[in-house]
Amino acid sequence: MNIKPLGNKAVILLSKTETSKSGIVISTSQETEESMGKIIAIGGGFDCVDGNISDLGLKIGDIVLLNKYGGEGVKDPENNEIEYRVVAGKDILAVIEK
Repeated sequence: MNIKPLGNKAVILLSKTETSKSGIVISTSQETEESMGKIIAIGGGFDCVDGNISDLGLKIGDIVLLNKYGGEGVKDPENNEIEYRVVAGKDILAVIEK
């Protein structure tokens, strides 16, 4: 699935719960998994009042925390296990640094 966000939007591949071989759930909670993900696409920015284009200051591959209720969820039509969220820059709360 190829999604190209517009303006100040970004496409986030949501983190999913992982299960170990012995069946132990690795993710701490569904709430955490739904609000964290990896940036896979970024829009071109938006036109500010003064006419300058402003970017989000993010890059592809960044792991980010999201506003839990921000954006629009999209399931991959080829694989229901994969879910994306298209969010506005204001709904990205923080970048997780490794």
